[in-house]
Amino acid sequence: MMATLLFLALFLLGLLLALRPLLGPKEPFPEPPRREELLKELEVLKGEVEALSGEEKRLALARMVELERLLEGYRPPAPRARSPWPAVLLLGGVALLGVGLWRYTLPRLPGETTVTARQEARELKALAEKAQRTGAVEDLLAWGRRAYALKAFDQAAEAYLGVLKKDPRNLEALRRVGILLFLGGRLEEARLFLEIAQHADPKAAEGWLFLGNLYFQEGRMEEAIRAWERYLEAGGEARERVEALIAMARAQAQGGKDGQAVYQARCAACHGLQGEGGVGPRLKGNPLLKSPEAVREIVLRGRGAMPAVPLSEEELKALLKFLGTL
Repeated sequence: MMATLLFLALFLLGLLLALRPLLGPKEPFPEPPRREELLKELEVLKGEVEALSGEEKRLALARMVELERLLEGYRPPAPRARSPWPAVLLLGGVALLGVGLWRYTLPRLPGETTVTARQEARELKALAEKAQRTGAVEDLLAWGRRAYALKAFDQAAEAYLGVLKKDPRNLEALRRVGILLFLGGRLEEARLFLEIAQHADPKAAEGWLFLGNLYFQEGRMEEAIRAWERYLEAGGEARERVEALIAMARAQAQGGKDGQAVYQARCAACHGLQGEGGVGPRLKGNPLLKSPEAVREIVLRGRGAMPAVPLSEEELKALLKFLGTL
């Protein structure tokens, strides 16, 4: 903020100094109108006056006096010495603007997103280059873990798939690929990876959480409840949130068809219990909800990482009405 204010102040000062000659007082001896024509006429009269006589000579001399009076006092404007300060200030302002754009606006290093800071992007880039250079499983895992933590999911997927090419039984890579497939809306493939990983490593709480979310997304409430209970048994940290999800799934299993029940069954796992956001974006206060037709299209067809959600017309209407209250 301070850098922006300083840049604006310097820019305005430089602009004022650069425009000062245009805004100052006029020259004390302005050039008379038609000066070139008047000078030419005076030269012609000077050449002809000797050959004239009588009244014609008197009139020519009077005209010469008049012309000299019109031209009297004219001084060509002296060139002003140009001050270097306006240019210096403008160049300084441009430099500050460039630094500000580079620091706060322009794209960062490869791999840097709105989630990452410059230092994190450098670290991620270094891990990626090392993993691609060595191809070692431990280097690929280090790259995948850091990319996953920074939500650079494309890089995380590339790293973990690289691990599976080297070690198809690596459970961390199996689990993380399943999670990334789920986030990408590819539920059937995600289920295959997650079920294999959790069967082989039932103590991995993260896998049970996303497997429960997947079942919940598919409307398989009993299986979602069992997966979330396994998450709690494995010591998952999001205990309060998952307990609430279990309660909602049990309520939904009883057949509720109101809008809130539909939301809890199909949306809350990704968008939060109250629309506060989670894996998916925040819905509470989202201006998109003011356009029910746009929401209908997204729900039925999907968008980006969000898969299509098959709902009956009755469920969809109830859901849209509920979303309008968030």
